[in-house]
Amino acid sequence: MSNYIQNIKEGDHISFEIVFKLWHKKIFAYFFKKTASEDQAQELTQLAFIKLWRFKHTLSEELALDLQLFKIAKTTLLDYFKKLANEERNLNVYYQEVQTEATQQSEVFEYKQQLEVALNCLPPTRKKVFLLNRLHGYSYKEISEQLSISPRTVEKHISLAMKQLNGYAYLPAIIFLVDFLN
Repeated sequence: MSNYIQNIKEGDHISFEIVFKLWHKKIFAYFFKKTASEDQAQELTQLAFIKLWRFKHTLSEELALDLQLFKIAKTTLLDYFKKLANEERNLNVYYQEVQTEATQQSEVFEYKQQLEVALNCLPPTRKKVFLLNRLHGYSYKEISEQLSISPRTVEKHISLAMKQLNGYAYLPAIIFLVDFLN
C-alpha cells in the first residue's frame, strides 16, 4: 500500500483509481451508516476521494492508507454535519425574520385601518388639511396655498381635527408608525 501512497503523491491516476476501487465500498458503508442516506453517502464518498486527490501531497508513507483515508472520511463527515447545522441555524433565523416581518406588516395594516376609520369621521376639508399636515409634513402656509384658504383657517382645521380625534388615544402612535413604515 505504501507504493500506492507514493504513486498517488506523485500524481499517478491509475494508482488513485485502484485505491478508489479497493476502498470505495468501505468508505460508502461508513457514510451510509452515519447518514442513513444512499444519496448523501454517495456524495460524501465522492468528496472524500476528491480530498484524497486534492491533498495527496500531505499523505504519509508511514501511516496505512486506509487509516489516512478514513481520517479524510471522518473530517468530510464532520464538515457535512457542520454545514447542516449552519443551514438549519440560517433557516431558523430566516424563518424568524419572515415571521417578524409578517407580524409587522399585519400590525401596520391594522394601524392603517384604524387610522382610516378615525379619519373618516372628519369632514372632507378638515381631513385633507390634517393629512397634508400630519402625514405629509406640509406647513400651514403650504397647505393654505395649495387649498386656497388662509393659514388661520388651516390652523383652525388642525385644531378642530385634533379635538375631534381626541377620543382616539392611539392616533398619534398610529400616525407616527404609518409615516415611519411607509
